[in-house]
Amino acid sequence: MESKEITAMGASAEEDTIDLMEIFRALRWYWIVLLAIIFGAALGVYGKFIVKDAYQAEASMCIIDSNKEVSMSDVQLGSALTGDYEGIIKSRVVLNKVIENLKLDLTYKQLYNIVSVENPDSTRILKIYVTAGTVREAVNIANEILSVSVDEIPHVLGSSKPTILDKADDLFAENTRRSVLSYALIGILAGIVIACGIVAVSVITNTSIKSDEDIQKCTGLSVLGAIPDYKGKKQKKIMWPEDLPFNASEAIYQLRRGILYSSKDVKTIVVTSAFENQGKSFISFHLAYSLSQVGKRVLLVDTDMRKSVLQRRMGLEGVKLGLSEYLSGNAELGQVIYDVGIPNMHVLFSGKLVPNASALLSAKWLENLCAEVRDSYDYIIFDTPPICVVGDAAIVASFCDGALLVVENGVTKKKTLAQMKSEMDKVGANVIGVVQNMVGSKKDSSYYGKGNYGYYYGNNQNKK
Repeated sequence: MESKEITAMGASAEEDTIDLMEIFRALRWYWIVLLAIIFGAALGVYGKFIVKDAYQAEASMCIIDSNKEVSMSDVQLGSALTGDYEGIIKSRVVLNKVIENLKLDLTYKQLYNIVSVENPDSTRILKIYVTAGTVREAVNIANEILSVSVDEIPHVLGSSKPTILDKADDLFAENTRRSVLSYALIGILAGIVIACGIVAVSVITNTSIKSDEDIQKCTGLSVLGAIPDYKGKKQKKIMWPEDLPFNASEAIYQLRRGILYSSKDVKTIVVTSAFENQGKSFISFHLAYSLSQVGKRVLLVDTDMRKSVLQRRMGLEGVKLGLSEYLSGNAELGQVIYDVGIPNMHVLFSGKLVPNASALLSAKWLENLCAEVRDSYDYIIFDTPPICVVGDAAIVASFCDGALLVVENGVTKKKTLAQMKSEMDKVGANVIGVVQNMVGSKKDSSYYGKGNYGYYYGNNQNKK
């Protein structure tokens, strides 16, 4: 049904809250596993080939002369002077002498960074730790710092000479480098944390529609249909029903049932979306087609007189007159309603694009059209421009029985849906439900925008 011969007929928002369960549902085990493997392998390689061995040697001193009889006042004084002792050990005077004595190829700052001093609680002991690339280097530096410090402290503080308790020894120097396994485990843990963090942030910051619950919380409206990703979004033509995937066809049938059984008094229906390329024309066409297949007489009206896509996407030729000509008084009704070769279904295309679409739709002509053809059809479906761009959809909805709001799953924002509902409420429209389009789409949910409609519906509308 790529191309058909057509003939003219005679006139016969609430505030978003963080849902922890939503975050949990969004977690994907394969992403967690993948990031864990990547980070684990990366840190494992880093620990194996990048990180160098680092040996730590330990030397210690007693800050009160061990040969002297120790009183309680001596102990208290020793504890009070601990901070002074630590400062002297890592001072320029001491460390520069160590560099000079050992002829180290190090600056004072470099040596300072590999030396640490600790005072175990409730003791008069100072421990000196030195970390270096080899055992011998670490031991030599630690012992030299110990020796120089013991000699220097009495000169600075005027106190007794500290006692050397333990010198550094090769046998007790430890390699502080982590094992490859430990690096890998740290990487795995980091990968898991990062994966969970990314998911949590994306869920918290993503305010798009992702479920029936989102729609219900946002508007109180029911979801009449959930159309899966039919992989025809980027096609230039609307996919004909026989070309739709089975699950998409079933979803259209579900939408049809919702219209037939939950909206029995609704004959004229407006279909709109927030912005372009969110599926309103696709839904309009397939809903009309599906209703016609169960014996319902259907008229599909394209009211997008600014940027119509319906005729082009249906692959039809030969349409010369349409809604704009009828509303302008340049064509009779019988000249603009077309038989497109689908039993029980006719189409009124938009006609020539016009700059004053809102004015034409606001006139009584369209309302008169509905009244004139109402008895000839069971359903009249209006495919309208995006409601968040121009007000045409609200104008049409004001005299129709019901309206369907089309949202693209993972794209349309919750606040945008609330805005759509608000615009309909302003004109007293009866919104009968919401259609979720492209459910399960892999499209990046961060995408959001007006596309080219800003050109057609904004600054350019007076340039046609």
